[in-house]
Amino acid sequence: MYARVGIISAAEGTSNPLRMGTEGGLALDSHGKYYEAVKAGRVFVVCNQAAVAVTAAMALAYTGLVVENPATSGKDLVMLRFGYSATVMVPTAATVIGLMTGLDAGDAAATIIPRNRYVGGAASAAIVDNGCTLVGAPVLEQVFGQAGTGALTVPLVAQVNEIDLDGSLIVPPGYYVAAYSFAANTAAFIFSFLWEEVDV
Repeated sequence: MYARVGIISAAEGTSNPLRMGTEGGLALDSHGKYYEAVKAGRVFVVCNQAAVAVTAAMALAYTGLVVENPATSGKDLVMLRFGYSATVMVPTAATVIGLMTGLDAGDAAATIIPRNRYVGGAASAAIVDNGCTLVGAPVLEQVFGQAGTGALTVPLVAQVNEIDLDGSLIVPPGYYVAAYSFAANTAAFIFSFLWEEVDV
């Protein structure tokens, strides 16, 4: 059995050789699972640069972190990971954290610039905001965890919650995905998104 070294340009429905890296391993096994997409400059990441206040549930006057896919982008945003962490041990209100989606918020300019995971790579098609006025009413897609307001008596180290979406959520042109919080909270959270941009 032989495999080809290098990228294979293949159409759907065709039969093609297996592909291998220059190290001799099958391409799927020779690097991390995001390697091919990152090497091609298609993977982007964004994170709040400071703790942000989050609005309650599906409020249209939104603060948190929203990734918008403009209607003219020509790209699907394939969501790979979502992260969240509280910057205080006791938030002002008990809440549930998750993801919500809706029609594109339509902002003209980003307040945070996504980073290409291939350092120095091309800019993202997405527009990212700490806060904006959402146009389409959001719908809760998924919940991941909660934060309480119980008193702390013992110091602890809490890990960042990193969710592997593994491409299970795609944001097409004209839609957005945003961090969801059941209850409003003061500047106590930082969120992050990782996604791949694929031609529609």
